[in-house]
Amino acid sequence: MKYDARKLSTEEQHLLRRLAVQRVFDGEAASEVTRSYGLGDRTIYGWLRIARENGLDALAPKPRSGRGRALSDFEADEVKRWILGGDPRQYGFDFGLWTRQIVSDLIKDRFSIDLGLTAVGDLLYRLGLSSQKPMRRAYERNDAEIKKWKEETYPKIKKSAKKQGAEIFWLDEASIRSDDPLMRTWGLKGQTPTVKTSGQRQGINAISALSNSGGFWYRVYTERFNAEVCIECLKDLISNRKKPIYVITDGHPVHKSKKVKEYVASLKGRLSIFILPPYAPDLNPDELVWNYIRQTGTARSPLKKGESLWERTFIDLELIAQNKALVKSFFRNEAVSFAAV
Repeated sequence: MKYDARKLSTEEQHLLRRLAVQRVFDGEAASEVTRSYGLGDRTIYGWLRIARENGLDALAPKPRSGRGRALSDFEADEVKRWILGGDPRQYGFDFGLWTRQIVSDLIKDRFSIDLGLTAVGDLLYRLGLSSQKPMRRAYERNDAEIKKWKEETYPKIKKSAKKQGAEIFWLDEASIRSDDPLMRTWGLKGQTPTVKTSGQRQGINAISALSNSGGFWYRVYTERFNAEVCIECLKDLISNRKKPIYVITDGHPVHKSKKVKEYVASLKGRLSIFILPPYAPDLNPDELVWNYIRQTGTARSPLKKGESLWERTFIDLELIAQNKALVKSFFRNEAVSFAAV
């Protein structure tokens, strides 16, 4: 967000200088900070010189009195930038998740304002933020490579599929257990509810693939996933299909194994496999299928005494296969919407 510094109060102008310099000290490029605040090309360098010679206090606003003083719009925007731009570790905290206490401590450090936890919660709510369970992202993830794959590689795959009359399927494997954590239920406060379920632990493996036209295929198996099992699954996927199949999947070693490559080559164009960028499971709509299975399967309705996990998983997957609208809905997720058409 850009600001016209001439419209800011003297206090806010002082604060702008301190925040801009702090961002550079935190590792951001001076040019990026300049752009984000709409500053003059050379303005920030004078502030940096002053801060390096005399410290940040030379740029900071004077200490403010009063408990629970509300933040200005400018300060509130800074809080929102902190949270949306990264995690607390970037600001010297050991914890990697935002809490009201950490936000309060950072506001105290940067703005010299004491804000209680309730007031911080109200502030975050007003900023359109909410407490959420975060997704994991590997440090090795290359966002530039992922952006290129979505904007350049995938359009080429789609164009080639259209030219050959092929259908694109997104494929993924999963392991399913009967003792996965249960979903929430209601009970008396302070007394954890008990749900009876089978004490026999079961585990099976499954593989599925879906297309944005509502096509869905699956297979449940008990063996370890290796090249032979993968080939058998691919044979089942293409059986009785007249159109060529394009499969997009992750870089599991089995998918790139010599045996699988030789099998695909022997099909002479009936099947083609394309590999997603590393550490990018969120690009695969089939990940959403397994999330759905885990949330609506044994996690919500535990196995009954003597019930088979293999049979339950088969039924759950078959219900998805019969519901084209549900299959298409997985492509409406923001992370995979690029593959919706």
